[in-house]
Amino acid sequence: MALKYAIPENLFYDTHDFWVKVTGGEAIIGLSDYGQSNTGDVLYLELPHEGEIINRGDKLGSIESGKWVGNLIAPLSGTIMETNNDAVIHPRKVNADAYGEGWMCRIKLSNSDELKLLMTSKGYTDWIAEQENNEERIG
Repeated sequence: MALKYAIPENLFYDTHDFWVKVTGGEAIIGLSDYGQSNTGDVLYLELPHEGEIINRGDKLGSIESGKWVGNLIAPLSGTIMETNNDAVIHPRKVNADAYGEGWMCRIKLSNSDELKLLMTSKGYTDWIAEQENNEERIG
């Protein structure tokens, strides 16, 4: 099966469909191509404020599309250093450029050991294939 989603190899991924780019003790977080595709056209995006402390598994914000409303779940723990306010104002950037202008926030990591809990691009590719196979079986 040919995968129809962009999954850059230089990033980490989690099961909530976030990508994570790590540089030093910081990470940029965004919704993966697969995640934005499943979500649909993003109509509204709420993100944390600079200085907020988040923990892995906590609410990172919320997202609304024509077919889905839900919470964004933090893939890592840390302090919010910057939020992409342009994506909040123009939420469809998440769809148009998931790995570029559609990024969501930049955090200072508080526990770099959590990176071991994330998937590589290969692991994420395999995980997506498993999800899609499960959806096909369920119908």
